[in-house]
Amino acid sequence: MSTATTPADSPSARSGSADRPEGAPLSAEIVTTGTEILLGEIVDTNAAWIAQQLREAGVNLYYKTTVGDNEPRLRGVIELGLSRSDVILVTGGLGPTADDITRQAIANATGRPLVLHEGALAALQERFARFGVPMTENNRQQALIPAGAILIENPVGTAPGFIVETERGTVIALPGVPREMKHLMTETVLPYLRARSGHTGIIRRRILRTVGIGESAIDSRLRDLMDSANPTVGLAAHMGQADVRITARAATADEAEAMLDVLEARIRERIGEFIYSTTPDEPFERAVVSLLQAAGATVAVLESDPPGILARRLSTGLESYQPVSAAWMVGAPDTPEPVQRVLAGLPAPQELSETQVQSVAQALRQATGTTYGLLWLGTAGADEGVFGRTPGKTWLAVAGPGGVTTASVPFGGQDEYTLVRISNQALGVLWQQLRTSS
Repeated sequence: MSTATTPADSPSARSGSADRPEGAPLSAEIVTTGTEILLGEIVDTNAAWIAQQLREAGVNLYYKTTVGDNEPRLRGVIELGLSRSDVILVTGGLGPTADDITRQAIANATGRPLVLHEGALAALQERFARFGVPMTENNRQQALIPAGAILIENPVGTAPGFIVETERGTVIALPGVPREMKHLMTETVLPYLRARSGHTGIIRRRILRTVGIGESAIDSRLRDLMDSANPTVGLAAHMGQADVRITARAATADEAEAMLDVLEARIRERIGEFIYSTTPDEPFERAVVSLLQAAGATVAVLESDPPGILARRLSTGLESYQPVSAAWMVGAPDTPEPVQRVLAGLPAPQELSETQVQSVAQALRQATGTTYGLLWLGTAGADEGVFGRTPGKTWLAVAGPGGVTTASVPFGGQDEYTLVRISNQALGVLWQQLRTSS
């Protein structure tokens, strides 16, 4: 078990909080070191994991920074952090090589000399002896920590962490190896932070995934709710859709969840028809196919260029259910003859009427005997698209037990963003019909 050598509730453990109101949550920031991370050669998973743990501990996270293996730059980031945050968590750069500069940068930023920690050195020597490997001289630097720092023992690796408490704030150094970092965070750092924060509660978050409504439209409907300090409302735009993030702080998890329940209910009163899931990262097609599965419904799909996107999304929505009974491109020779008859002689998508679109969707459903007929008829010029230079047109329709629902989109195109936007809207028409009939 990793342990800090100074009790977390000692007077020194409360340093750096003189300007923080009593009972207020700690503010923190994460600094990830490593040129390989800065250049994108390695994905930084440590920061995301630490952020999740801080949220659960009720610590406010305001900044994340990635710095290469450069001591002056890292020192500058730490000094900036000490001017604005109660706690800075630094990961990486505690190894034995020349580019492991974290301990020196923290020492310089906090005005502390590096000193040899005899206990850490003994632990290192014992570990190498157990492995039957000679300990080289450069490994001794892993036992150097800033004077007065609290050592965090590392029983699952060779690099111990440490905590430096100053009047300006606290710097916590953790190894960059994820397994080691997580162990030290769980066993030592999180209990330390909870004690520092006076157990001021926890933070709970919920994601409301939407489709069919833009970020600006959501903002206009929820603007007054977004001014609240606790719970809070935030937006995150993705390709063709947007998430509403709601967050609450409370003394207990149950209290926080109750706050989120109330806030979610208010949000649903305003944009509930666009919310399809509260599961983070759940794709829209999964929600649609789940409704199809619950209804035991099947779908026939007819698409113009580009081919196959609707059928593909529906076919991959759930492994346990395949709702697509048949799918064709417009003009395919094996398209059912009744559908071909309706299509024959129709004008280009720009000239189609809603009645003509409805007749194609109805013919598709009747010819295949499926529960729903899903139609996409649109232009696909190379210079079209949501941000294209040439106007286009796309018609969408769903024929089902409740009749035919249509939608028109004032663009076509071939780029990925446009295809996601249009296919989301097409699936949205199907989704609305399923919700109405369920």
